[in-house]
Amino acid sequence: MRDLPAEKFEFERDARTKGRFDDRKAAMPYALVDAVGRGSGVTRILYKYVAVLATVTIGISPAFSQPPEGRVSRQSEGSYRLPYADGTTLSVFDDADTHRPGGALDLIGEPRTGGPHRIVAAADGTIMALVDRYKEKQSGRAAELCRNNYLWLSHVNGEWTLHSHMRSGSSSAKAGLKVGDKVRAGQYLGDEGDVGCAMLSHLHFEVAVPTAEGPIDARGFLTDNVRRERMRLPRFCSVAGEYVRKDTRYTARACK
Repeated sequence: MRDLPAEKFEFERDARTKGRFDDRKAAMPYALVDAVGRGSGVTRILYKYVAVLATVTIGISPAFSQPPEGRVSRQSEGSYRLPYADGTTLSVFDDADTHRPGGALDLIGEPRTGGPHRIVAAADGTIMALVDRYKEKQSGRAAELCRNNYLWLSHVNGEWTLHSHMRSGSSSAKAGLKVGDKVRAGQYLGDEGDVGCAMLSHLHFEVAVPTAEGPIDARGFLTDNVRRERMRLPRFCSVAGEYVRKDTRYTARACK
């Protein structure tokens, strides 16, 4: 039995608290998960299932499920390039339908033993937020308890793109980037990594239309996004049909 991705386990969010979890509904099962978050093997897996069982049997709202009406149906206005360096083969670990919560993508550079794979801007944009000081892999912990590295870009069409889990220092030191910098499509942003809630090296990618005031919280999560209403289904210029699919491989290249 394989360990389960930490991204599958999300706190139930309350719209009025904009991202802070509801203690009454979510704290008990997540306390169990976090208590063994640094463990390994069968013990961690059993406790995760105990947490789910507690959720079902004692009437706590299902904190591990996708939020109500959480399926993302609105497509992105922009058509983006795949956010890996030209010529990189990548596979889709989770697509917008299979990822929980919905709408995001988990992409993996291939071969997985190679690298580090270079992450690039999916379109021209401006860096709105950049955190790359963390180093620890925290697979098995609840997403709200993890410390992720992330980089948000804003684009002229009003959409933002998120690049998360990249290696420590690869954006600020190696790529020499900072908040406010303007980047071009295909420009190097950092290296694929497994920092934060990640069970393996990959890129967590999102397209969203954030709220004008306080668009993200201190952890890099979108605000006002309880039902994933800020999320958009990413369209890609070099992909047949425009949408990537789970367990499928693609080659990154520039838009024509």
